[in-house]
Amino acid sequence: MTSVRGAVRMLQKRMGRVQMTVRLTEVQLQRLAERLLADLVQQAGAKSKAERGKILACMVATLKTNLEQEQSLEKEAMILLEAHLRQAPPGIDRQKLLLMIKKKLAAERGVAL
Repeated sequence: MTSVRGAVRMLQKRMGRVQMTVRLTEVQLQRLAERLLADLVQQAGAKSKAERGKILACMVATLKTNLEQEQSLEKEAMILLEAHLRQAPPGIDRQKLLLMIKKKLAAERGVAL
């Protein structure tokens, strides 16, 4: 079966990258997992060896974990941004600096954005 990371990349190509933290309900996560699984089977030709329900449960858990990591990363990046802005020259692009901080933190922790 194609990896979850591959599925996320496929979804990002379809929808574009979202640079904000998203809060999804349990139902939305379930629907997202169902859609990802359907796309993996249909477009990537993925074959499963486990029951569909177990696969979906694993995908939902993985999506939840990833979203929680990203929210934690966002909070820490905001704290670091505020510290950097005190020392930064006037006129610095706040969003660009925040994105750079998030990318660096994500790389250090191995979190996929």
